[in-house]
Amino acid sequence: MHQRSRVSRPRVSWANVAASAASWALSIFTTACLVAVGWFGHATHWSFGLGGHSGGHHDPAAGHGAPPDAEAAGSAATTADGTVQFRSQEALDRTGIEVQSVEQRPMVSELVVNGVVAYDERRIAQLSTRVPGSIWRVEKRLGDHVHRGDVLLVIDSQDVGQLKAEFLNALVVHESRREQLTILEEVKSAVMGRQLREARAALREARNHLVNSEQSLVNLGFDISIADFEQLDDDARAAKIRTLGLPPTFTAALPGDRLTSNLLPLYSPFDGIVVGREAVIGEVIEAAKPIFEVADVSTMLLVLNVSKEDAGKVAIGQRVKFRPDGSSEEYASTITWISTEVNEETRTLQVRAEVQNDAEPLAATRGLRANTYGAGRIEVDRRGTAVVVPRQSVQWDGSRWVVFVPSGEAAFMARPVQPGVQEGDFVEIIDAADGQPLTHVVAAGSHVLKSQILLERMERGEL
Repeated sequence: MHQRSRVSRPRVSWANVAASAASWALSIFTTACLVAVGWFGHATHWSFGLGGHSGGHHDPAAGHGAPPDAEAAGSAATTADGTVQFRSQEALDRTGIEVQSVEQRPMVSELVVNGVVAYDERRIAQLSTRVPGSIWRVEKRLGDHVHRGDVLLVIDSQDVGQLKAEFLNALVVHESRREQLTILEEVKSAVMGRQLREARAALREARNHLVNSEQSLVNLGFDISIADFEQLDDDARAAKIRTLGLPPTFTAALPGDRLTSNLLPLYSPFDGIVVGREAVIGEVIEAAKPIFEVADVSTMLLVLNVSKEDAGKVAIGQRVKFRPDGSSEEYASTITWISTEVNEETRTLQVRAEVQNDAEPLAATRGLRANTYGAGRIEVDRRGTAVVVPRQSVQWDGSRWVVFVPSGEAAFMARPVQPGVQEGDFVEIIDAADGQPLTHVVAAGSHVLKSQILLERMERGEL
């Protein structure tokens, strides 16, 4: 016989059912309450808390009642022509609306950018020698003012002595070849023509060697000329070339027999200040190693970084004002250079301006210093005389820029305008759409009037 199997059924817990039903009921009730509050607030313009504060000015910081925007919404109406009419002067006073006179004043539109002070690359020099040697004497210190041609230091180099000796030898050979040619030309009838040709060729060759020797010394910075040595005897030539390039005041204090012909002075290429020095007496230096750095600080560069969004607004010749960090002084200049590319890392456009500096000496408390950061203002537009209103007076009503002007008692009308240059807290009004001149506008509280207009549009289904 087959035994019928029984299927067990789970028992229903009425307690769980009751708890679930209660939870659903609570959720439905909460939702209904929120919907009711929302409907009531919209119907009353959220002004149902004004009853206890109708007799005086409402203070939002007190934590009671509604904010001024809500008060205005419940106590004003908007007409078809966009005029906001308050029901009473008391309701208007609670909004904090203030009316100001329209001004006429010069307006300047500026870009505020970050910048840094730098040396002018055309007036800064890193100086080194072209031959190796050892430092024999140092004449200038860090921060010293120098003039063009001043000796900064003197090095002792065997290469210099060798080049000087080659110059003197080349001069002697040239003079010898010239004398030989002169003698042969006097007796040219008794000599072969080939001898004359060889003598002329030898003179030309000697002349080339002499010029090359002279040029080798000129390349090192010496002021030397063949003509200055041709009229001297051998002793005078040796004495002259030994002190070549050294100022008389420098050599006067030293006995002539103690000077070597290996001395090579390093000169300042222009007037400026020593801003870098890596030299001590006796130090062995290599050719092309920077030893001195001289900068002309009478003109400094302002390197300004303009965002790529504003790159199209800058142009050469625009006025610039720069204020270094920590300084109360401003330096005026104009843009002299605009980069042809945007920086790959900062994504900014670099522009430069030159500033006349008054830093004398470098340790002075005034003047621009290299690598100083600061803020620059680039003037991109200027109005001689403009009609201006406070920035807070200009509002966007969803489709146009407007200002609010008084229109009767406790009423304000929205007037379309075209804003222009902005400077600080003021905005230029280029044109009013209705063609009527502006005399007074709402400043503080203009957002309340905009909110009233937008609310009326929402209720009419226009937004």
